[in-house]
Amino acid sequence: MLDPNEKNAALKTRNCPICEHVSSTPLPAISRDHWSVEQCDGCTHVYLKNPPGYGALVEEYAWEKTYETEHERRLAESPIAYRLDVATRVRHTAFRKSTADKYTAWFGSGDLLDIGCANANEDYPGFVRYGIEISKELAQNADASMRKQGGYCIHGPGAEAIWKFPKDNFDGIVMFSYLEHEEEPLKVLKGAALALKPDGNIYVRVPNFGSINRKITGRKWVGYRYPDHVNYFTLNDLNAIAQKAGLKVKLLNPIRLPFDDNINALLSRAA
Repeated sequence: MLDPNEKNAALKTRNCPICEHVSSTPLPAISRDHWSVEQCDGCTHVYLKNPPGYGALVEEYAWEKTYETEHERRLAESPIAYRLDVATRVRHTAFRKSTADKYTAWFGSGDLLDIGCANANEDYPGFVRYGIEISKELAQNADASMRKQGGYCIHGPGAEAIWKFPKDNFDGIVMFSYLEHEEEPLKVLKGAALALKPDGNIYVRVPNFGSINRKITGRKWVGYRYPDHVNYFTLNDLNAIAQKAGLKVKLLNPIRLPFDDNINALLSRAA
């Protein structure tokens, strides 16, 4: 078993996931243990330099296994701020449209792909659901649920599984709290652009690294999650990576974005 110092050297490092620049500057103030968060020297995107790899996300760092640990860590480190954050999210959700209504507004109806779908036990009228999930257990649950509705779930990394679907296949694609976990976000966006119907939309929700709250709370920001958050997007980052994939961005929360811990956007094929 490697100790923390040896383990860091043994982990695979990567280039910038947006511009593929090789060099980057370590950010020790927001790194944790042996996980090195760094800023690209080319495009300034902030990302985890030494991610655990897809294999570890399937088992050791599967979301359903790390969620409770992360919840307890945040509660212990900053109990008041964390409880306020949870309460704020609950209040905001209470006055918003349902997910079903949003999907109808964004995608109409038809075939819907959810990347990073978890259990996927929801049913949205008018849609046949398909999914991609890297956690083996969650993928099995999602597949059983989706097959009852006429769809199915593929178990595997999003950047690989997305290419198994036909061109111009989906009316809508959902990436809810997903791209921040994906080691190859450009590859998955290119695949999604190909699988999307010409008039379809992709919904993306990612933590907002440019938020004022992140700058105020520093290391305790709710958007940090080690080691499964491997990308930290600003709006400029999202625009840049979307453009490389042949997509354009329509921001859904422009007014509150500076104070919002998340970026919510629809991506569609660029003209």
